[in-house]
Amino acid sequence: MPRKPPRISASEWIVANIVWDQPKITAAEVLERLPGDVRWKQKTVNTFLTRLATKGVLAVRKEGKINRYQPKIAREACVEAVSNSFLERIFGGWAAPMLAHFCETAPLSDAEIEDLKSILRRRQEGGKSDE
Repeated sequence: MPRKPPRISASEWIVANIVWDQPKITAAEVLERLPGDVRWKQKTVNTFLTRLATKGVLAVRKEGKINRYQPKIAREACVEAVSNSFLERIFGGWAAPMLAHFCETAPLSDAEIEDLKSILRRRQEGGKSDE
């Protein structure tokens, strides 16, 4: 049975997303790619990379004195785990109230609304939403 993806903190998500987008990246390159509003030092980035590697989210490959980081767990698996956890904790596992909440409160473009309708139609017809 596959292992359940570990819990990832909000700060770890920032770092993990950079590695998912740019596999085989160095810690210095992660620091360069941080969002503009995140002002961490290299030591902080290194700490998050080490935590993610310890949790099994990232793999580390040593190249001389440099570590290169790459995903060990797919982003989709981590997103699914945190989504399911949120659904259970906040909405008791009921998807309809969660979807209704976000549809009523999130700013949605006309295109996004059409996408949601299409997904729901496919589900109603017995297909998966990603087909």
